[in-house]
Amino acid sequence: MRVRSHLAALGLALAVASCAGSEPPAELSGLWSAGPAACEAGVGVRFERDAIEVVYARQTETLFDNPRYELERGGDNFRIRITYDLPRVAGGARTVGAHGVVVLMRTNDGRISPEMHNLVDGRTGAARTRIVDDPAVTALSLQPCGAHPWREGLRGRLNT
Repeated sequence: MRVRSHLAALGLALAVASCAGSEPPAELSGLWSAGPAACEAGVGVRFERDAIEVVYARQTETLFDNPRYELERGGDNFRIRITYDLPRVAGGARTVGAHGVVVLMRTNDGRISPEMHNLVDGRTGAARTRIVDDPAVTALSLQPCGAHPWREGLRGRLNT
């Protein structure tokens, strides 16, 4: 009986750990925004442990919940795979059978942009790819705000 309770506790701990988000890579630290005016206004996206959030001047909203970050390639030409949970709809299924996957890459001008965005059915493995007018691609095509090594050259001068 004691072994069963230990196994049950271990299984519960693993289930909770697999549902928890992961620490975002250093490449995604700080506020990211669509442009300089939005940066000055403090409007943009933050990649956090528990959520990818849209930040407004005085409030935040969750864009993607429970992200799991995987640094596939680091450095100046990084590639980061983010797996996130789909939102639960009131009155819907008790378990979500699908999840989203977005891969972010650094572009030549120091911005980040999604290379791909898929919705994957966890039960069948089928993936749905949105090609035209994907709001996630628009929301995650961003530049870093403030002083950032990708945008600054020697002595803090901006690269153009």
